[in-house]
Amino acid sequence: MFVTNQLDELPLKTDGTTRFVCMSDTHGKTAFKFDIPDGDVFIHAGDLTRYGRHSEYEPTINWIKSLPHKIKLITAGNHDHVLDEMFGSITQKQNLLTQFQQAGITYLEHEPYQLPASLGGHRLFVSPYAPMHLGGAFMPPGSLERYWDAIPDSIDILVTHTPPLGYLDQTRNGSHVGCPALAKRIQDIQPKVSIFGHIHESNGYKIDNEILYINACTSNFRYQPNQLPVVFDL
Repeated sequence: MFVTNQLDELPLKTDGTTRFVCMSDTHGKTAFKFDIPDGDVFIHAGDLTRYGRHSEYEPTINWIKSLPHKIKLITAGNHDHVLDEMFGSITQKQNLLTQFQQAGITYLEHEPYQLPASLGGHRLFVSPYAPMHLGGAFMPPGSLERYWDAIPDSIDILVTHTPPLGYLDQTRNGSHVGCPALAKRIQDIQPKVSIFGHIHESNGYKIDNEILYINACTSNFRYQPNQLPVVFDL
């Protein structure tokens, strides 16, 4: 499996593979000091907005719509209150879902998705949920084990807003704030790739026990969108 965040050294993909371009936590920013690489599938792992206002979505929708990727998959994060029915208006949410659809963007909220055979037929599960950390949308109280039980055993790529505990989840003060229940579920099902965001300070990737973990946060801890996308071929 090829993976990098060194965009100036990006080789052509190998025949028969699918190229994924991963970002997260753009927080309403749509102008970057780097070019977003082309690929087959664009994945955004949540926190599309900074303040959760309905008005913040339109620029981000237009930006993602403009990308050349064949398939564009997004989920929400703890900043995206309008998309969480516990915080926002159902009417506003439905309006956004219509805008996503019209822009050719697939919004996924705790559900499976399978790529077409022409792109490898890879099976994904995508979820916005995260354990309580500073508060926000899609942060239910208590253990999230009941949520992660819904992840099918046979998936290739897991996309969550939260990191699993112990994997690219360290804050500036040294705390690991990922989800322990998610880490356990990942060990049980052994996906090929786990993609997430949420913890800005831990952007990057690592491979452990043949699982590729990607923290795709674009914003640094000062909310400056200067952290590079992570690209992998599968």
